[in-house]
Amino acid sequence: MARVSASILACDHTRIGEQVLEAERAGADIIHIDIMDGVYVENVSFGPQLVSDLKKITKLPLSVHFELVRPEIFLPMFARTGADIVTFQLDACPNPIHMLREVRKAGLKAGVGIGPAYDVENIKYLLHHIDGLILMSVEPGYGGQPFENSIYDKLRRAREIMKEAGRRVPISIDGGVTAVTGRGLVEAGADVLIAGSSVFQAESITKAVEMLKAL
Repeated sequence: MARVSASILACDHTRIGEQVLEAERAGADIIHIDIMDGVYVENVSFGPQLVSDLKKITKLPLSVHFELVRPEIFLPMFARTGADIVTFQLDACPNPIHMLREVRKAGLKAGVGIGPAYDVENIKYLLHHIDGLILMSVEPGYGGQPFENSIYDKLRRAREIMKEAGRRVPISIDGGVTAVTGRGLVEAGADVLIAGSSVFQAESITKAVEMLKAL
């Protein structure tokens, strides 16, 4: 059974706290917070204050996902918010090992994200520096994209690389995750399903979380 990470980008932004608590009561395991800068992606999302405020109301781990350039500039301000996990996109960081060390030095779990146009082979050199891996099944920052079915092969390959390296970290899938796609992702080895629209734009947040948890 995969864990569920509820992505608040899809929340009603006038009710974020309320909806986060509903997801928590329904059994969500993680709260996923996308931080976008309008440069790496054509969207601007949340700042450190929101992470601090959510830390006050939820007991769930807060996973901050940097979809931005120069993640090293943003790390100090988010490290002070109570975030538990910081993940950055691998193609947005020229010195990823240094960045991963800095995240851990700040007392946080460190992760890398890989977009749908990139392969996973480079993770073999990063595995001993990361605590989690996000594989994206849509391009970051753009809504309404079709789900990239290549994610299944990448997911299986990531599992193989980890087995070969003798280092296993949780693999999260981000983008287009629903009860339908989620089943195949779990069967292919996903540990965490990052779900936004299928949770927070569902008729019932509770039922949506419960359906994903049951996969």
